[in-house]
Amino acid sequence: MTRIGNIFCAEIDNQYKVYFQYVAKDWEQLNSAVIRVFKKHYAIDYVPNFDEIVKGEVQFYAHVLLNDGIHEGVWYKAGTHKDLGDTENIGFRLCSEGSYAHMTKSYRWYVWKINQPHIRIGEMMKEYEHYDMGWVFPYREIISKIKTGKFIIKILD
Repeated sequence: MTRIGNIFCAEIDNQYKVYFQYVAKDWEQLNSAVIRVFKKHYAIDYVPNFDEIVKGEVQFYAHVLLNDGIHEGVWYKAGTHKDLGDTENIGFRLCSEGSYAHMTKSYRWYVWKINQPHIRIGEMMKEYEHYDMGWVFPYREIISKIKTGKFIIKILD
């Protein structure tokens, strides 16, 4: 059973470890788990110090189906910590267009913060460009973003 505060470890290509923390459940985005993925890479033999890990720089936030990654052996629960960071100011964005592969611009952007209503903003505005993409991502996308800095799917940015 997963709980807010749980910290998970993904071992990437048997070369390094990356940690992420389940920080919230977002009722506004399919009741999905919100994670914060920490930027620092740790050696495979690193014994986790959770006080150190949760103080690390965040690479990105994402909505994810945590249990899928656990069941597939992609990540595992490593521990828990009460420090969840500033969950009040985590912003997400998404575009309501059907297909992104052919698009260069959209006028159907929505933004929101965890458990806050979506706000239609139309064309993307500079003040929201730093918000993380708000889809509920499968574990493959999370691992891709950790490894390459990008999701596998083509996302309109």
